[in-house]
Amino acid sequence: MNKTALIESLMSTFVEEVAEHVRSFNHDLLALEGGQGDATTLLQSLFRTAHNLKGASRAVDVGLVESACHGLEDVLARAREGERPLAANDFEILFATADAVQDAADRLKQKQSLAGSPLAALLPRLVRVAADVGTPAVAVSPPPPPLTPDAAPAPAALDRRDQDASSLRVSASKLDTVLTRSGELLLAVRQAERHRDEWATVEEGASGLAQDFRRLQAVCPPEMPAETCAAIQHVAAGIAKLKDDLESVASTAASGGRALVRTAGDLDACVRGLRMVPFAEAGAGLERAVRDLALAAGKEVLFKLGGHEVELDRAVAERLKDPLLHLVRNAVDHGIESPAERAAAGKPPSGTITVSASLKGAQVEIAITDDGRGLDRERIREEARARGLPESAEDRDLLALVFHPGLSTARALTSVSGRGIGLDVVKSQVNALHGTVGLESITGAGTTFALTVPLTVTLIRALLVESAGRTFAMATTQVMGLRRLVPAEVRNVGGREMLAVPAGLLPLLSLAEALGLPAPRRDRGQGGFVVLVEAGTWRVAFVVDELLAEQDLVVTGLGRRLRRVPNLAGCALLEDGGIALILSAAELAESALQAPARRLLVPAPGPETARRRLLVADDSVTTRTLEKAILEEAGYEVRLAADGHQAWRMLQEELIDLIVADVEMPGMDGFTLTETVRHSAALRRIPVVLVTSLSTEKDRARGLEVGADAYLVKSGFDRTGLLEAVGQLL
Repeated sequence: MNKTALIESLMSTFVEEVAEHVRSFNHDLLALEGGQGDATTLLQSLFRTAHNLKGASRAVDVGLVESACHGLEDVLARAREGERPLAANDFEILFATADAVQDAADRLKQKQSLAGSPLAALLPRLVRVAADVGTPAVAVSPPPPPLTPDAAPAPAALDRRDQDASSLRVSASKLDTVLTRSGELLLAVRQAERHRDEWATVEEGASGLAQDFRRLQAVCPPEMPAETCAAIQHVAAGIAKLKDDLESVASTAASGGRALVRTAGDLDACVRGLRMVPFAEAGAGLERAVRDLALAAGKEVLFKLGGHEVELDRAVAERLKDPLLHLVRNAVDHGIESPAERAAAGKPPSGTITVSASLKGAQVEIAITDDGRGLDRERIREEARARGLPESAEDRDLLALVFHPGLSTARALTSVSGRGIGLDVVKSQVNALHGTVGLESITGAGTTFALTVPLTVTLIRALLVESAGRTFAMATTQVMGLRRLVPAEVRNVGGREMLAVPAGLLPLLSLAEALGLPAPRRDRGQGGFVVLVEAGTWRVAFVVDELLAEQDLVVTGLGRRLRRVPNLAGCALLEDGGIALILSAAELAESALQAPARRLLVPAPGPETARRRLLVADDSVTTRTLEKAILEEAGYEVRLAADGHQAWRMLQEELIDLIVADVEMPGMDGFTLTETVRHSAALRRIPVVLVTSLSTEKDRARGLEVGADAYLVKSGFDRTGLLEAVGQLL
């Protein structure tokens, strides 16, 4: 290794070491400030961390960091000896120095100069604090001679008494490479296993063929020429030997194959285990962030981090840091009240924020809970109205609006809140991990965000489906269920086809069309399968051609050129050598629902029929006249009724093919009319389309519960929606 490469390697090691030391320093300093643990032990640990970091910075010739660490030693030594306890201002300078040292390391990583850095600006202040506690001003040691390959100390030679001497640093990129190769090896072994099964089939066929020839040899007729009998005997002997050889090969392959499968599996598990880190890695820095924000806001907040025994993939832990930090900052700013507000509400002056993790099968569930004021539902409604978003009567759907881009419930713009960039980013980051976000909030009692993510992003359990002749994969964590496509379960609501399932009504979408692929329309008798997906705040039903399998997939990135392709989260090599594209279910559902609604099912072709007769029931003269004009222009014969009672009488007198009815009518309303029709043995098969201004989920569910075949909301009503619903039902 040449001199330049050695120095770069040492600097890379130093930067990683700074992060570890700063994390340890913050942890102990927070415990000391909060009175948690023995003060003398904590001060000794803080001093040792500063000392170790000073030695490491001297080894790589970073004089500014070395001087700062020397100042930290002076302050901490006095406090440890009891000469001067640390005051609030002292804690502030210690925390600020830790931040500035980390910033300096980040600059060094980017090969930037430390001139003008926060640490350079902070150092004189640290010198004054050190002088105030009775020690000389921080002495800046002369820089050591330039590093040379002979003189440069190895990283292991640095003072690391608090580290395991048997540990070895390995770059993440090298570990990822080994993991990829391990996954490929496991896949190759599985392919060999499949070929071994095929070999066993060949051996079984040879055995049967040998038996046939033996029987033929035993019944060789007298009139058969001797040379023919000899040939049969020769072939029989050859096949018998081939069978024995195949049995030997199959036996050897079976024993060796089992050992290879076991070894490859163990190797893959071990390599993946190397990537696992404690959940505390994802929560690093949260306690410090809570402390700083609470201090700035004049609030008292206690932070608790649980789930230390849970381990998850390093990549997952890294990608969870930003969502967790944002949710914790929100909890301090939005959720936790001031001490005066909490006292007025009968709460203790200090609020509590808890971040905990627990295993849930192959997933980890992370709960971010606060005991604050809860979400302001009225404020959410105000923001939704201001942005033209639908207001749902369902509490779950109302709370889900906080994930909408640009929506903020903050009353004032601060450095933390009010910019409208927040929970939508949290949702998208969690969705990118094939995870989901849940939300519960009780007014006056607090809020809980529940993040559910897989333990690893390099290996996922996935459902393989076929659509438009291609194979796609969806993480099973986002699949609610599977079912056959049954046209009778399809409803028309607001001009969009919906699938009626026990969980409610889900938008019915073609997976092929959502991906921009050609997909033929399905007639009412044609089959297909439906994948029920729940990703983030989205719940949809995707129609696919085939359900192929459920299996573990080794995830591979799409590369720099394809990583921004929408709706895709990666790809995987299948056991048969094919490639499956892994779908980002949440992104796909969101983009598909924002596209114009398209009909998935069309009426099955049939013979020409007579002109259809429709009954329109509405107490508004204008509305029923408009609907009559639209329907007659489309070729239908239309009868009119001013209310539900008149419509019911006309149904007894005339043959009606379909009913279009308002809901809010005097006397017999549309719900009652529909229910009455459904209870009539003679009329129960007549399709009913409800057209109303009632737009809540509760009203929609009521309409479909009483038997309506389509539910159109007048605010979203248009000519095309009405004609499509009628045409589909007829």
